[in-house]
Amino acid sequence: MAELAEPVNGPDGATLPVGTPILVEMAPPTSDGGFVFRVRSVQVNGELVPVQGTVRVGDNVAITERQVSKGGDKGKVITGAIIGAIAGRVLGGGTRGTVIGAAGGAAAGTIAAARNSQTERCLPAGASLTVTLSAPLVFP
Repeated sequence: MAELAEPVNGPDGATLPVGTPILVEMAPPTSDGGFVFRVRSVQVNGELVPVQGTVRVGDNVAITERQVSKGGDKGKVITGAIIGAIAGRVLGGGTRGTVIGAAGGAAAGTIAAARNSQTERCLPAGASLTVTLSAPLVFP
């Protein structure tokens, strides 16, 4: 939910005051990971009125990014190293095979952990969004 930061006046005199709730939906991101939103409805007299339009994130909005792990990354590396060490010992027979197997298993665990992370992009509270209607807003 977003709120109007400025009043909106229609050509027929209808007004949406500051603070009017607007339901905004996040759409699949662009190929470069940019935010894409769609406006779905505006609340008028306690009722949600359907709206069609697009939403643009303000040019001066600072978008923060952070890497997020889904958990267990350290465990994947350790487990990979242990499995690799056992396989190296069995297949290579000896200390050298164990060390090579452990290194290979740790590398495989690291790759699995990297595939398990994602980047979160965050809009700060109070970020400026601009809504452009693609159809008239008709009040009930």
